[in-house]
Amino acid sequence: MRIILIPGLGYDHQIFQNLDLTGFEVEYLNWIEPKKGEKIHEYSQRLFSNVKKSTEKTILIGHSLGGIVSQEIASVHQIEKIILLSSIKSRKELSLWFKLVKPLRLDIFFTKGICVKTIKFWGKSHGFETDSEKELFKNMIGKQSNNYLQWALRELSSWKGVKITNQTEIIHIHGTNDKTLPYKLVYKPDFTIENGSHICVFKKADEITELIKNVVK
Repeated sequence: MRIILIPGLGYDHQIFQNLDLTGFEVEYLNWIEPKKGEKIHEYSQRLFSNVKKSTEKTILIGHSLGGIVSQEIASVHQIEKIILLSSIKSRKELSLWFKLVKPLRLDIFFTKGICVKTIKFWGKSHGFETDSEKELFKNMIGKQSNNYLQWALRELSSWKGVKITNQTEIIHIHGTNDKTLPYKLVYKPDFTIENGSHICVFKKADEITELIKNVVK
């Protein structure tokens, strides 16, 4: 059994650093630069083409946008399970603010420079409370291009959902204090992380590690 982890929008593999997946074959998929005019479905397949070839059954763990990409991958490739962390399964679970991003072209304000400068205002409500957590965010988003960030936000804004065969099991884990993808909009998550923020995978890693191990077994 192999586990492939895909981070959220603007993040990288560091968001998963507190998970303990000892004993599993683990691989991380960090973001690549989108091509001009590329849609998230095509992007997801191109991203997945970077994984090592294996005969092992595959589990995708996707955080936030990584969960959407995981579902796009599973619509083409044979995936045993998808574990969604602080993500969504359909457009109905997306907040109105995100839905308006593309129509109103709000993505032009989404740059790594603006994010880094303004985290002191919004960081705490989205889970980045301590100085070290804010520095982690700055480190992760600093590795991304503005082209990728704005493209990803537009694709999230316009995502319609995707059909996946019943052969792929989807397990949804979500925190009750998620302000990015609000818990109240999520339809029947399989597991709830009490007081978990959007980055509960980082801050409540022990609890989520235990859930992942139980699900994989």
